Formats: sequence, C-alpha cells, structure tokens
Amino acid sequence: MQCALCRNKECLKGKNCSVIKSGLEYRGADLKSLQVSAWLESEPAKKTKLEEIAIYAKKLGYGKIGIAFCIEYERESRLVYEILSRYFEVFSVCCKVCSFDKAKLGLRKCEHSGFEPACNPIGQALLLNDDRTDLNIMLGLKTGYDILFAAHSEAPSITLSLRELPALNDSGIDTIE
Repeated sequence: MQCALCRNKECLKGKNCSVIKSGLEYRGADLKSLQVSAWLESEPAKKTKLEEIAIYAKKLGYGKIGIAFCIEYERESRLVYEILSRYFEVFSVCCKVCSFDKAKLGLRKCEHSGFEPACNPIGQALLLNDDRTDLNIMLGLKTGYDILFAAHSEAPSITLSLRELPALNDSGIDTIE
C-alpha cells in the first residue's frame, strides 16, 4: 500500500483498494474500541488528547492507568497523574527506575563523570504489568525507549504528546462520561 502517495483517496467514497477487507472483522473488545473511537471522532466539541484518553478508558471500563515517563518530564507526569487520579487508579514509573549504570551496560553517557543511570523502558513496562494496568500512557519517552516499552507492555500503550501539555493547566476535565 502507498496511501500517502494516493491523490484520489477513493476510499473516502467507498472503494476498497486493499485485499484485507474480506477477511477483516471487528467484534468483541476490538469492536467496542472502534465504537468509542468513532464516538470521540464524531463529537463536535474539540477535546484534548488527555480528555480523549480519559473518556476512552472510562467507556471501555478501564480502572487502572499507567504512566511511563521520562524523568525530564516529572512535573508534567505529576500533573497528568493528578488529573487522571480523579477517575482512575493511576500508577507511574520514571525512566531511571532500577538505576542501572550506563557504564556497566556499555552505553554512551551524556555526562562524562561518575555514575549515570540508564533508561529502563523494559523495567517500566514490567512494573506496570505487575500493577495490572488496563492502559499505559507514554510521556516523553525517547525514540527507541518508547518502542521497547510498548513491546513489553501487556496493556495497550498510547503516547501523550508533550506539545499538548501546556494546555493541561487549563484542562476542562471536570466530568468523564
């Protein structure tokens, strides 16, 4: 498929350009997820990504949310935690958990003197797996770390864009339906 290069976008008019439609079925949890997503898409009032995540999680009956965050965004993760903990049991784990030494792992260091902890995205995922989270939010994880986290997370994972975080102080999340 090369949809990015298609100029006609006949799929918007009902044409099936692929070979998978005949074998593709949405049912059970996948259908419910698709229904909630379509509901969010059709809502006339624009919502922040955090609002969408909260509504999505609530409508799917999720009770536990995990936050895997980069230590550089501790303040932002605390704010996300405070907002979501109004509606969910929230768990959080920073990237430096377990405090592995970069030098002992043969990793390039940012600073050249002394101990420097390595990021531990697999550890973050395993800890949130132990908490039995229903959905995990990745906040500020660097490229590669996010891939490792998502690959080892038992719960579905979504990235919360840092570009949206300044708006969180004015978040309109008062009630989640």
